[in-house]
Amino acid sequence: MIKRRALALILAAGFVIGSYATDARVAVMGRHNTPWFYRDEVSVFNNPADMSLYPNMIYGSFGYVPKPELVVGDLASMTYQYNLPRDPHFGAMISHRFSDEENGPMLSIGAFVNRRDYMVNKLIEAGKALGCDLHEPTGKIDLMFGYDLGNGLAVGVGGYAAFQTETQNDIIWNQTEFYKGALGINWNIEQGLDLEASFNAGVTNARFTPPDRKIGNPPTIYNPVYADSVKIVSSGDYFIRGDVRFFSAVPAINGSFVPQVSLEFMNLAETKEIDLNGGVGINMNIDRGFFWAGLQGVYTQTDVVGGGAASESIGARLSFGIERNIMWDWFLIRVGGKKEIRHFSNGTTSGWWENTPSDGSDGDLVGLGFGINIDNRLRIDFVASEDLPYTFTNMISGNMYHLFNRVSATYRF
Repeated sequence: MIKRRALALILAAGFVIGSYATDARVAVMGRHNTPWFYRDEVSVFNNPADMSLYPNMIYGSFGYVPKPELVVGDLASMTYQYNLPRDPHFGAMISHRFSDEENGPMLSIGAFVNRRDYMVNKLIEAGKALGCDLHEPTGKIDLMFGYDLGNGLAVGVGGYAAFQTETQNDIIWNQTEFYKGALGINWNIEQGLDLEASFNAGVTNARFTPPDRKIGNPPTIYNPVYADSVKIVSSGDYFIRGDVRFFSAVPAINGSFVPQVSLEFMNLAETKEIDLNGGVGINMNIDRGFFWAGLQGVYTQTDVVGGGAASESIGARLSFGIERNIMWDWFLIRVGGKKEIRHFSNGTTSGWWENTPSDGSDGDLVGLGFGINIDNRLRIDFVASEDLPYTFTNMISGNMYHLFNRVSATYRF
């Protein structure tokens, strides 16, 4: 019995030590923006109770570099357009333990600025589908609070806001607002079995007026004649999301078995969307490294308000990620991949869809990354550009646009 408890504690300790990560690591280790089958600090934005796992941490990211566009002019002078990183952000999680005991009650507070929540992307993409180029929100901020009771149960609450409103004479011409709240628990039910559950809900407002409705030279004032031309993408609409997953320690593989399920519903002025996924995965500590893999079933349904043609897709998603120290203890190399296949239909047409194999995005087939780990306190992670192996000599000569498309770091104090 003592040996079993000792092994469970060793597994848990290794799990926490290896779990400190960044969005750059997540982007490589499975080509997702959500770590479904392993833990890392990115999960605190959906489940603030997870702050109990990452006390006293500073986090920052340069953001990502989108795929460059080829500027075609004179054939002899074709060049790639340089792209600067987008959506950089930073923040910190600070904790205070109320006793000298290692597992005593602990309060955590977190704040992050300029993080772009993935739901903001979904709102803007919904606008594009309606021909609206919604304004980018400003003031993006996360605030979260967590409390570890010291008995294996941690709870958390968080909020996120991103907003932009342009008015003229009390008329809203352009608006992009997103407000989200989150509740979560992290519960050690028994030795080797943890439950994580979270609930997110938010409200959105989005309106758009084409720039050609402006008058003046240069055009800066909206013509009141076109006040009725404001396109409403969302007006006080809402979304909800629920996530549940279990981490069950499996000593035979020096890791965990992880079942999970996630349900999301987004309601907008002209569409309603359901996104459901669930599956099973494993994660394990390997020699000088870490490995995970998972298989999920995925289903989405989009209904058009007013009785338009609905669309749906159903399929599967296979993902994996592996990282290992090479040559030195402070240097890691990472590889991850995702293959997603769906059958879609929209009432009139149907067919098969798969994630793009090689477009340079975070969601394509395979990713390569590197990590620097100094004393398990300072971690710096890089996502390599996919053409790095083919254009490496352009560091010395040629027209290389970038070597990495994401860089982020954490520091524990």
